[in-house]
Amino acid sequence: MLNSLTSLRFFFAFVVFLSHLTFVKTDLVWYNWLKNNVFFEGYLGVGFFFILSGFVLALNYEKKVIDNPNFDKKKFYIARFARIYPLHVLTFLIMLPFVVINVWKGIFEWDIAAANLFLLQSYIPIKDFYFSINNVSWSISTEAFFYTMFPFYVIWLYKFPKLKYILLLIIPAIIVAEPYFSTNRSLEKGIFYINPIVRSFDFILGIITCQIYQKVKTKEINLTKGTMIEFAAIVLLIGFFIFHEDVARAFRYGIYYWIPMMIIVLVFALQKGYFSKLLQHKSLVYLGEISFAFYMIHMIVIKYGNHFLTTTPDFYKIGIYFVIALILSALIFEYFEKPVAKWIKQKF
Repeated sequence: MLNSLTSLRFFFAFVVFLSHLTFVKTDLVWYNWLKNNVFFEGYLGVGFFFILSGFVLALNYEKKVIDNPNFDKKKFYIARFARIYPLHVLTFLIMLPFVVINVWKGIFEWDIAAANLFLLQSYIPIKDFYFSINNVSWSISTEAFFYTMFPFYVIWLYKFPKLKYILLLIIPAIIVAEPYFSTNRSLEKGIFYINPIVRSFDFILGIITCQIYQKVKTKEINLTKGTMIEFAAIVLLIGFFIFHEDVARAFRYGIYYWIPMMIIVLVFALQKGYFSKLLQHKSLVYLGEISFAFYMIHMIVIKYGNHFLTTTPDFYKIGIYFVIALILSALIFEYFEKPVAKWIKQKF
């Protein structure tokens, strides 16, 4: 992956981490404002990952899929499986005892556990299912659907180039449908935020963003102009963020942030400005590399931490959890994620 985009992965994983600090109770007005108006908007982090996923897969595989009628789907799926599933199973096993004891009260919920283990939870618009065990694993369930459909999405977009415009016409239908689900927040989230078919729009937009990138990546842009473009992309995202309270929650799950996220991915993929140069620093790139482990482990750290650190002030917990999650992420990345993925690819 392009180094600047790798580094950005960590910043958006950190946004998700901030959105899960709802346990912090304080009378400080400034912190409560941040928690309710800034930290709460963790949706944009997930949206970024889904669009980035489509972009990265298209960057690495789109030409291979189109040019080779005998594209080895099995090899592709094994590589994708090796990328996400082992870490999912590890975090599932770490979190399961906590859930059985503290959430299910000693009763093992076989249907929920099975749905989670086999990455089927995002298809079920019931909170007990899609936010089960390691809550954030729902996005891996959705991501697995993207991986399954990627070769087909690429072929469809290639054979029917106008399909991308037809997809955009579906957006009004989603907007019309939203009020019918808004009275049931759980159902609304299960459909507009979790469901892999609905979230495929984010993923496909990532593929389309890559197609745009392939056309403009050789365009000559000097450092000054590139920096201005990157700054404008950041300002655009901030602008969308500032006015997010004026937008229905269902749209903020994905649709509302599509434009700024596509532009962020495209602009920083070009790596023409000063900001993207900074993001190519090896320390930031490494943080991006461990960001998947950080994303998958941080809720576990928070939940176990809140269970055992009952007398620790909440503000201290923020720093403690972040440091522990960061250290565990690096260890998991080096001694589990990389070697296990490598073994699976070699074995199969």
